[in-house]
Amino acid sequence: MVDVISTAQAGSRMNAGSQMMASNFETFLLLLTAQLKNQDPLSPLDSNEFTGQLTQMAGVEQQLLTNDLLTALLEQTAAGR
Repeated sequence: MVDVISTAQAGSRMNAGSQMMASNFETFLLLLTAQLKNQDPLSPLDSNEFTGQLTQMAGVEQQLLTNDLLTALLEQTAAGR
């Protein structure tokens, strides 16, 4: 079953989700930076693991951009009514 929500409700939900993801993204960057600064030079981070972490970061960044674009689309739709 699909629940119908208003444009305002959708925008509100997206803004809340976007804020939470932005916070998680910042935390992820802080942890990744600390990990790189404090790693053992004789035993660096596995390149596959590092690539996976960077891929996750890029995915979060893309999702944040998508949410911003969807919010703008909702605002334009609401303004056109």
